[in-house]
Amino acid sequence: MSKLSGFLSGTVIVATGVCFTLPALAASPLAAHRAVYDISLKSAEDRTGISGAKGRMVIEFSGSGCEGWTVNFRMINQFFLSGGKSRVLDSRSSMWESGESDQLRYVQRQFVDSKLQEEKELRAKLAEGKTGGSGAITKPKEEIFSLPEGVTFPVDHQLKIVKAAEAGETRDETLLYDGSDGSKPAIAITFIGSKKDAGEDQTDAKMKDVNGLSGWPVSISYYKPDNQDKETPEYQVSMVLYENGVSGDMSLNYGDFVLDAKLTDIKLLEMTACN
Repeated sequence: MSKLSGFLSGTVIVATGVCFTLPALAASPLAAHRAVYDISLKSAEDRTGISGAKGRMVIEFSGSGCEGWTVNFRMINQFFLSGGKSRVLDSRSSMWESGESDQLRYVQRQFVDSKLQEEKELRAKLAEGKTGGSGAITKPKEEIFSLPEGVTFPVDHQLKIVKAAEAGETRDETLLYDGSDGSKPAIAITFIGSKKDAGEDQTDAKMKDVNGLSGWPVSISYYKPDNQDKETPEYQVSMVLYENGVSGDMSLNYGDFVLDAKLTDIKLLEMTACN
């Protein structure tokens, strides 16, 4: 997974985080939705030069198991730096995953101070039985790549997490591919806490479309496949995952700084019916 870094050098890489915010969808009627989060700085090491941050993240999920699932994502943040300077980072992505979770299309654009810095466009397809797969990148430069055996796409991964949580399991390890790091997959290690009943320590109880729902505290750490034994992950997200697939308040840990994402607005959307 990519990291937000390099503020002082002027080279900024933005992690879209699509894989950790996807709702988990299956045949069960979990909710299509549009969720809005307010972003603030929780902590930052001195070497980052970051003194503060504010912004917003929006995730919109729609589709069906027939036509596939679409996730549109946008996160825009203003980072306040030492010396009174600031930078605005704007990351936008759209991902489509087939209902069978064997095809994926991904488009991403990253802007720094309103200037396009990076653009990605790719597609990937898994072989039957997850015996591998292949993909093609068209932007920023053309590349054909292969995917290893056992790789999983994001919606399928999140479905796996919900099933594990419902079964009372506490840990999952998955080789995950979401397109955000080009041709490279990541190892996603998930820890699942005890189920919280409705009304028990719900940080976003004012949100009517999640009020009254139970959920699980979930923490997902992402590692490069050849670096999974290192003490700290490339990236980590912690959240409450509600039973209808909505992610509650989140903590986004980029290693040398951490952002808080507070769920401030949630709207359930009509699911697309299968013909």
